[in-house]
Amino acid sequence: MARLQAREFHPSDVDAAAELLCAAHVRAHSATATGAVLGPKFFDIGACRSLIETSASSPRVRGAIVEDGSHVCGYLLGEKQLFGPQDFASIYAEPRSVGVSLQGHAVATDVDADLVYETLYAFLARGWVADGFFIHNVAVDPQDGASVEAWSRLGFGRKSVCALRRVAPLVPRPRALRDLVIDEIRGHDDELLETFHRRLMTFQTDAPMFWPYTGEADSKVRSIRAEALTSRQGVAFVARRGGQALGSMLFVPAVFLSPLLVCERMAYLWEGYVEEGLRGAGVGSLLLDHAFDRLQREGVEWCSLHFVSGNPRGGNFWPSKGFVAIELAMKRHVDERVAWARGLAE
Repeated sequence: MARLQAREFHPSDVDAAAELLCAAHVRAHSATATGAVLGPKFFDIGACRSLIETSASSPRVRGAIVEDGSHVCGYLLGEKQLFGPQDFASIYAEPRSVGVSLQGHAVATDVDADLVYETLYAFLARGWVADGFFIHNVAVDPQDGASVEAWSRLGFGRKSVCALRRVAPLVPRPRALRDLVIDEIRGHDDELLETFHRRLMTFQTDAPMFWPYTGEADSKVRSIRAEALTSRQGVAFVARRGGQALGSMLFVPAVFLSPLLVCERMAYLWEGYVEEGLRGAGVGSLLLDHAFDRLQREGVEWCSLHFVSGNPRGGNFWPSKGFVAIELAMKRHVDERVAWARGLAE
């Protein structure tokens, strides 16, 4: 292999990047354990080209290409996140961070993925850190072991998981829960869902998740949830016993996923919550089984969701219910002291 050379991503690089992305997407689909046809239109290079053009056109995006002579080995597109604390995105991504989407990177199969990603990241990260962007996030395909390992070697760890499973009944209702009633919320919002949202977010601020929650974006959450429910594109299910709400699950269209991960007849489980003291008692399983029964009758075939990697309950619960990881969000927080601690002058 000739010496790898990194340079800025130019519009003329879109075709080469699209070929790499299309090939990576085909490989990911052949490796998935879910059986779902994810992002089927992106098996076409033209569709991948449009996706990359859209990503690269943002003024907040900076990209790089790595070449081995005249051979394009890989590309990387990172976007500076400049939203405020009241923006919806601030719940899931850190303000003043850099995000690399699933479609924002790919490498060829005939190269050393470690070396190519190291070269790409070093080329771009130097500028991000110089500009004061110390938090870097990248989405990767969990089936692509070489990619996961390459980013791990660069100091990235798991932040969250996107998972998928087929919508189908789970298990019979436990005898101890046969007195639970499941209510449906559709066509209108409900203050209970706002309460459960706040309790869920507060729960995730504790150890070991430490996911920050300021409440500043709650009005945006309420607006998006209300729009989904009142338009009847979304639906929530609430478990009650004796009139007391014990937990809920909120389903909306699959709009929070990379286009590469969306398939037909898919719903997205946005928030699932069970009251403290009842977790592990089967309420969540009952809610999910009831929801899947209703969604299946409405023609929904797949359900996707995200959960925080550091949440031991969610990290155990969702895979135990058959959800399979289809994307990992990996994060690196560069020590800010490097902005001034650059060695001693000789």
